[in-house]
Amino acid sequence: MEQPPALAGALAPLLRTRRFGRALRAFATIGSTNTEAAAWAAEGAPEGAVVLAELQTAGRGRMGRTWEARAGRNLTFSVVLRPSLPPERFGLLTLAASVAVAETVASFTAPLDAEIKWPNDVLLEGRKCCGMLLESSFSGQKRPTVILGIGLNVNQDAFPPALAERATSMLLATGRRTPRAPLLAALLARLEPAYDRLVHDGGAAVRQAYEARLSGLGRRATLYLSGTRAPVRGVLAGITETGALRVETGDGLRLFHAGEVSFSPPNP
Repeated sequence: MEQPPALAGALAPLLRTRRFGRALRAFATIGSTNTEAAAWAAEGAPEGAVVLAELQTAGRGRMGRTWEARAGRNLTFSVVLRPSLPPERFGLLTLAASVAVAETVASFTAPLDAEIKWPNDVLLEGRKCCGMLLESSFSGQKRPTVILGIGLNVNQDAFPPALAERATSMLLATGRRTPRAPLLAALLARLEPAYDRLVHDGGAAVRQAYEARLSGLGRRATLYLSGTRAPVRGVLAGITETGALRVETGDGLRLFHAGEVSFSPPNP
């Protein structure tokens, strides 16, 4: 199994970024890269600092889920961000990251393309190969700190039965292995300019690129909400300027900032 120092050492000469990945901490095993990145940020880590791990024992996903991946086969990392954006626009950060990941994955899996399932799952052949978690802190800082956690299934060759129908990897989708250091270098090289454009142009380019890859755009879907609220059914109509999902329902257009999308079967 490739060890973290080897992966980190292989990454360094491949980096084409100005900030992202230039400061790096790599671990064989860690509880959560997001937790480590947040602690490092509190100590003064520069923007773009990356925490990389081969194995997480307490990885977190969206909606309170855990994130599990085999050691030494995937990419599990977190990036320290300090965006000059109002908090209500932080949702655009995951949109920018989703586009960067999807474009990077597609460049390695061509001719197989990658889609995005709202808000930030990257899909290959309709199955999830990447998930993200955004966590922010505002305490005692001039600018808030945002930790972007990314888990990308690269060379994993099997998943537990409970996940096998919904999860995949670049290896399973294409039948070929992907070298992880070049993949991570390429991803950071796309993520940094996408983040910079977002901060400077308000997100117009990111939203356009995101909608171009949005899975199910114009199709009927069911949106499951947290808590006891009933699911919402309608047609996915795109996203707003803050990254909220637009759904055309029988009662008109509705906007959602959180939820789980499930696609309805096509009409007979």
